[in-house]
Amino acid sequence: MTKVMKSRPSRVVVLGSIALLLAMMTGCQQSNSAAPATSEQPVTTTTQTTDNTSNNNTNSTSTSSTTADTSTFAEEQVEQGIQFASKYKKDQYTVGEEYKQNTSPEEMIELAMKKNEPYLTETQLQSQTTSRLLTLPMQLAVTKQSTLSPQDLEIHKKEPQTKQGVLQLSYTMKIAFANGEPSIPVEGELQLQPSADTWKVSYDAFNNKDLMDIVMNTKS
Repeated sequence: MTKVMKSRPSRVVVLGSIALLLAMMTGCQQSNSAAPATSEQPVTTTTQTTDNTSNNNTNSTSTSSTTADTSTFAEEQVEQGIQFASKYKKDQYTVGEEYKQNTSPEEMIELAMKKNEPYLTETQLQSQTTSRLLTLPMQLAVTKQSTLSPQDLEIHKKEPQTKQGVLQLSYTMKIAFANGEPSIPVEGELQLQPSADTWKVSYDAFNNKDLMDIVMNTKS
């Protein structure tokens, strides 16, 4: 009898432990099964960002924060960003009679810096200065001996809208020459960074090699 009485409490404890363990396992399975529903969106967004980057030659830096990728700007902010980008491109590629002045390369850089400084971050301003993209519109005007301006400028938001907290845009336009020279098609991407009550261009990639080739081939 003593042995029987001792074994019964052990079975009750064992059965109770098993029931508790099963309950805990069931709860864990339920919580784990819900996790993919919240993690699928950031993964998909990150993949899209990587694909867009490789296809369009944008920044090669991969996104490290899914929070920045999935956040979006309000439609009003996006519209303001597009207007800012439009003004930047129009000012950048509008060159008047000043191309006729015999300016030195140093003076040309100084004028271009003053013209583009309100639109660019300090890093982007330095980058465009070093790569000579900053003076490219003036070089084209001198090469073609003509004033120039952008035509058929179209700017659209990209998807995803944001990457690391900046607004992503794509644009197309034509550089038109007043002397009748064939226009040059331009296609590129912009990234705008919020700055106080305005924006700053932190990235601008386009088919600049086509434009550079025109300048270099004419000189040679």
